[in-house]
Amino acid sequence: MRPLARSTCRHGRGQLCILWVLWCFVGLSAEAADAHPIGNEPQLFVGDLLVASKSGVVRRAHACEKLTSPVLEPETAWEKEGDDQRVYLYGTVLRDAQTGQFRMWYNRLDAVLYATSADGLHWDRPELGLVDLNGSSANNCLLLGMHSPSVVYNPNASDPYVMLGRVKGEGRGCWIAHSPDGVHWTFYPKNPVFESDDTCTLLYDAKAGEYLAFHKDNVELRGHKRRTVFLSVSRDLQEWSESKLVMAPDETDDAQVRREGGRCAQFYNMSTFPYGGQFLGFVTHFRLMGPPERKGPKQSNDDGPIDVQLVHSRDGRAWVRCEDRSPVIPNGPHAYDAGCILGVANGVVTVGDEVWTYYTAITTTHGGFIPEKRVTIALAKWRIDGFVSLDTGTETGLVQTVPIDPEGDRLIVNAEAGQLTVAVLDAQGNPLPGYGHEDCTALRGDSVRHAVKWKAHENLPETRPLRLEFRMRDTRLYSYAIISPP
Repeated sequence: MRPLARSTCRHGRGQLCILWVLWCFVGLSAEAADAHPIGNEPQLFVGDLLVASKSGVVRRAHACEKLTSPVLEPETAWEKEGDDQRVYLYGTVLRDAQTGQFRMWYNRLDAVLYATSADGLHWDRPELGLVDLNGSSANNCLLLGMHSPSVVYNPNASDPYVMLGRVKGEGRGCWIAHSPDGVHWTFYPKNPVFESDDTCTLLYDAKAGEYLAFHKDNVELRGHKRRTVFLSVSRDLQEWSESKLVMAPDETDDAQVRREGGRCAQFYNMSTFPYGGQFLGFVTHFRLMGPPERKGPKQSNDDGPIDVQLVHSRDGRAWVRCEDRSPVIPNGPHAYDAGCILGVANGVVTVGDEVWTYYTAITTTHGGFIPEKRVTIALAKWRIDGFVSLDTGTETGLVQTVPIDPEGDRLIVNAEAGQLTVAVLDAQGNPLPGYGHEDCTALRGDSVRHAVKWKAHENLPETRPLRLEFRMRDTRLYSYAIISPP
């Protein structure tokens, strides 16, 4: 090594060589540090975190598709009391990964009820024999006295099902229970775990190993006391962090309500779930008009419509509104949810090439009264990854990603494509040979799984990190995924 050191150090050239090597190493390290690792999950365009630049495109939120009638209506004696007919989906729908069975935890006022379905459309109420209602245990009731039962599944826990809800008669306290099968429940030793208003939803963050409880509370904001969303976090379900405000209406929301003749905007609750390497959420946007014009039994003093908007987060703790605030679950066009949507399940299920979620559908606005106010459970559907798209018309649109470091090597695109090509660039944005737009076979037509190919390549290059550049016309671009084929 000494002769090599003498020759390279002659006239200072050795120091320059070393500096050059160090500069390259630092540059490559910084380049790698700036890259965003992504797995096989779809990358949605709900926000711009992974977008370096875009031009000629518009971000649009998409309203769900609905059925002509609800999927679950009050039918049993314990779901109906004369004209008072109400079932609420503040809770959860999960789908068994092995059997495909749908499982629903829902509410009739303060009773936690349970239903199952083979197809997610037609629901059965099993006779569980657990709770006495009106002198009989031949019913589908799991628990009495709990409101807003939100369930998550943690396969690594000894009891994998966890439920969070507000227990009646316990002040403003939220309680936690656990179950081995989702049917037989036991409350934890320490309850209540924190204070909340009447609605809450639970999220399990598997990567962090933490439970996130989003719950409603009232705060004074811009001259109005209003409903907002708070977050408390726990690892063991017994000790919870101090609740912090994470989602509140802003002046833009208030301006909309004033234009409609109302007082202010409020958020009734927020349901959140992991999706595509990040977190998405449905926030119920309550446009408070004031007290109801007509008085009747069993009604709220606050009246106004409620619809649902999309929010998103990379860590589940800091949340951002979608750029397009158009409702993703709007009121109507059917009568069953024309008034308001009071709550949404704390997750989605994938059915074929669609994403489904369930929600509380109400015929009247929030301040409606019985019997005009009928409360049922309805279904909302989107294409896979179809919550938001980047759209372009006849003019060419360009979207370039930040440097990404994917695990896979096969590019799949979800788009309604008039014409769409994808170029692959290095981390600095330079086109890679053989992967330019002119090399790409143009995508056309509507598919959730367009396979992107180039003249001489079906797979992405080995270069890491890399960028993708989408060039498109007459296209709706929903997402892309870089997968590892079997």
